[in-house]
Amino acid sequence: MKKLLLSVLVGAFLPACVHAQSSVTLYGYLGGGVRWTNGLKGGSAVAFNNNILAGNRFGLSGEEDLGGGVRAIFKLENAFNSGTGALKNSGVLFSQAAYVGFNGDYGRLTFGRQVSAHEYFSILIDPLNGQGQSLAVSPNALYYFNFFTYDTRFNNTISYLGRVGGLRYGASYSPGGVAGNTRAGSNLSGMALYQWSGGLAGFGYQKQWNASATQWAETFQGGASLVMGPARLFLSYADLHVSAAAAGAPERHDQMPGAGIVVLPTSAIQLTAAVYYDRASHLANAKNGNGHKLTTYAVAEYFLSKRSEIYAEADFNGLSGAYRNDALNISALGIRSGTASTTGVSVGLMTRF
Repeated sequence: MKKLLLSVLVGAFLPACVHAQSSVTLYGYLGGGVRWTNGLKGGSAVAFNNNILAGNRFGLSGEEDLGGGVRAIFKLENAFNSGTGALKNSGVLFSQAAYVGFNGDYGRLTFGRQVSAHEYFSILIDPLNGQGQSLAVSPNALYYFNFFTYDTRFNNTISYLGRVGGLRYGASYSPGGVAGNTRAGSNLSGMALYQWSGGLAGFGYQKQWNASATQWAETFQGGASLVMGPARLFLSYADLHVSAAAAGAPERHDQMPGAGIVVLPTSAIQLTAAVYYDRASHLANAKNGNGHKLTTYAVAEYFLSKRSEIYAEADFNGLSGAYRNDALNISALGIRSGTASTTGVSVGLMTRF
């Protein structure tokens, strides 16, 4: 009788033990080099290059099989400056990701600090895969980041991503958590795309409110990528609309078409180039805030192995009208007020683990 009871108990718990398989992966990017830039407040400068192409980061990701095609997942990712060891975001240990959730046939549901659904789509149509670390090479970040905090991730976010055949879709919501005001500090976004062999096309949408719900920023973005032989082509168009900061003030409006290409002439060489043209009206919600900005860059990467590479990069930003005195770009690019253009050249080494 005791042997029979033991057999029943073992048989009942064995399936759970079989399904409860888990894995944890440690990964990261680490790079550095030298960067020369002109048009700065003090002229030109040679400085440390903190891996402008991909940033420095390490993380932990994991999953556990819960059975029935469902897995528990998590991700913790930290970003830092390889030149100083300092956190990328002061006081934020896991600035790039800190979420937990479920993944299965029904889709992926996650909770925590992460990219918005719209940003998820934007990364897919970016030649640098959303990893560019400066507006000098990633002006499109303006269209998917948190416009009011200048953060590329969203806190307290609930995100869902689903897939049916070639159709991929998703939505995310970041509640502001302000009692009596559901809009304050919140973000709502969505995306849909269709993917086929060698290409994808789709669109994304995002609307967010500032901390007091007195101003909002809204983005529409469409784009596609297509493989042609050893190259992948990228096309995108983004539209940013920011409401007036005060009664009677004009609303900001930006329109940015972009194009890029990634070419792999050999297994050890990758060439990337892109161009963006931002046509802005009422920058900083000012009446005389019209201006244009042209951003272009080119990158050559030589892979020493599957994990390590050396790279050379050059970028140019041309500014006209109100863009020459735009506070956000002056701060982000480190340029002096009134500068008509700035050029940067970087060389560096990067390894992955």
